Amino acid sequence: MLTDSAIEGYKVHTERTISHARYRIGSTWYTAQISRRERMADGRVAIYFPIIPQSQEEVTITGVELYSKDGKLWAEKAENIKVESVQEGVLYRFTFDLHEEET
Repeated sequence: MLTDSAIEGYKVHTERTISHARYRIGSTWYTAQISRRERMADGRVAIYFPIIPQSQEEVTITGVELYSKDGKLWAEKAENIKVESVQEGVLYRFTFDLHEEET
């Protein structure tokens, strides 16, 4: 069994390793900077980044990704988030619940 110290080490590693995000609108990927890293009250690690499409029309965000400092894909998720216009944006949050389950 992993100790609490080991699990905390994985959480710190996750917070420090993630470098930037990308999101997809149509067939184009855009880079977004991480705006905040947070430890939630329940112990999950949260990574936030803003998505602000530069479009006068409604767009749909169809995918999001997180990348490590060495440029490797760290996490990915398919999405279907509609954004009305350039006046709107999305603050996207990935959460990681790092724990060991007993079997």
